[in-house]
Amino acid sequence: MACTIMVLAPRKAGVSHAVFKTRYEQHMRMISELCGDAAPLSHKRFYPQHDDTTGKPKLLSGDEDDMPYSVIVLMDFADEAAFGKFCAVLATDEARAMVEADEAGFWEREGMKVMVVEAHGGSRVEC
Repeated sequence: MACTIMVLAPRKAGVSHAVFKTRYEQHMRMISELCGDAAPLSHKRFYPQHDDTTGKPKLLSGDEDDMPYSVIVLMDFADEAAFGKFCAVLATDEARAMVEADEAGFWEREGMKVMVVEAHGGSRVEC
């Protein structure tokens, strides 16, 4: 059965949204190279839009101060074993050191959330 992972990641203080996006896209190229055939089947990134003046996210509902995430990620794997292979590759000492060193320049790892999610529906609104 397919396995979908969601990541919510905040940027480091002092890093602009534009710099975060550029760095994250570079970061994912590095992850892809490290993982090779253990990479996810798909890796979608969603960057919340932000107000140019305030820098706060353009929320349609809720408190902007409660939305610290600069990217929302969905990664799809064939199954839990494929996700485990991805994690194992990134858990090697060499890969972990590279990932952590790169993230340190733009990503607030302590505020990150990673969860397994279950997808429903398709391109149309389904009830």
